[in-house]
This record gives sequence, structure tokens and C-alpha cells, in this order.
Amino acid sequence: MLPLLACETDRAFYDYEAKHDQGLRRETCPAALPEDVEQRVMETALRVHRLIGAHGVSRVDFLVCSDGRSLVLEVNTVPGLSEHGNLATMAAAAGVSYVELIKRVLDTAFTKVSYVP
Repeated sequence: MLPLLACETDRAFYDYEAKHDQGLRRETCPAALPEDVEQRVMETALRVHRLIGAHGVSRVDFLVCSDGRSLVLEVNTVPGLSEHGNLATMAAAAGVSYVELIKRVLDTAFTKVSYVP
């Protein structure tokens, strides 16, 4: 698992503008969360990944409330692979280069059993 990435904005919502304008958001990786919240988010992300039958790399997005509650927003079963995207930022925080990240993602393409309806 990769370190958590926190995206925050002073806007009312983390909207399209905040997502695409670096001046409207702050990213912290690894996220500065209490250890128990971080652990619970990571465990939940892994559980969600497995529950939906995801394979390889996925990114589970959460809303973490000020009281520590964490809500799953969505699962990205094909997260963006741009060199400056969320997944690459998380990998870099774990000491994984972009080239190595792409190699690892590609390696998972050959480990999935064939689809059986």
C-alpha cells in the first residue's frame, strides 16, 4: 500500500477548479492524520478493493471529517497514471519512481486470471 495523499481546499467543495488549479488546493503526502485514522482508512481501502473484486492497482478516495470519521467516496479501479497525478505522488512519497510505478502497474496486467462470467 502507498502512503495516503490528502487534498484540501479553502473552497466550499473540492470541485473541478480546485482539482485542476494547484493554487486552489494543498496536497500533503503522506497525509497528516492521526495514526488510528490513517490505519482505519488504509484497512478500509484494502477491504473495499477486495470486496469489489478489483485487481492490481486501485485508488480509494475518502472524505475524512474533522472528528476522524472517514467516508468512502469512490473507487478508482483504473487510477490516472500521469507523472504528476495522485498515484505518482503517492508512489514518490514511498520512494517509488514513476518508471518503477508504471512497471509495477504493468506487471499486474499479467497476474489476473481470465474473466469468467
